Amino acid sequence: MDPTLFFVLLVVIVLIFVLAVPALLYAGLKRIANPVPLRLPLLVSGLVVLVLAGILQAGIFGGGDTLAVTLVLATLMLLVMVLAVISPFPYFEKKIRVDPPWAVFPLISFVGAYLLFLTTMGESKEGGPLNEFSLLLPFTGWILDGAASLLHLGDVVYSSALQVHTILLIIGYYLEVFIFAGLFYLVMSVVPKAKNEEPK
Repeated sequence: MDPTLFFVLLVVIVLIFVLAVPALLYAGLKRIANPVPLRLPLLVSGLVVLVLAGILQAGIFGGGDTLAVTLVLATLMLLVMVLAVISPFPYFEKKIRVDPPWAVFPLISFVGAYLLFLTTMGESKEGGPLNEFSLLLPFTGWILDGAASLLHLGDVVYSSALQVHTILLIIGYYLEVFIFAGLFYLVMSVVPKAKNEEPK
């Protein structure tokens, strides 16, 4: 794949996932159950993370065009990000004083996309151990590093020969965006109404 085409496609995909996909996905969940139960987006998120982990573990994309594979994996990671953005939303939907409430999705999705950029920027020496999670995930990385240290699994978790690090990184990234989104919704739910806002 041409690098210029790759870059243009990546930018377009990121914009679509930031601006449109969260609201569309949440509207789809509302067609399944209205109001959306909190467990529904969590269940879908778990399934997507399992599918992505299975794809990585099976090495389905091995040996293909590197840029095309990167584009596919980036799209799947953006889907994980969108699910993390909407997962805590059902609990706060009726409390958020924005009309429509899902109008806050693009801002959180932008932050989630930026966190994805930070998460994938880590480098490691060829053949050496992979980076600690705390260098890639500013909020939840220390939990994964602590668990690996406590269970004495550092050789397995940080090995570049296994997919354990990548799978845990996906889970940690999901939790990172989920926590940020939940805190943002919490703040939005307690912000007082504007004086010129008419009561409903």
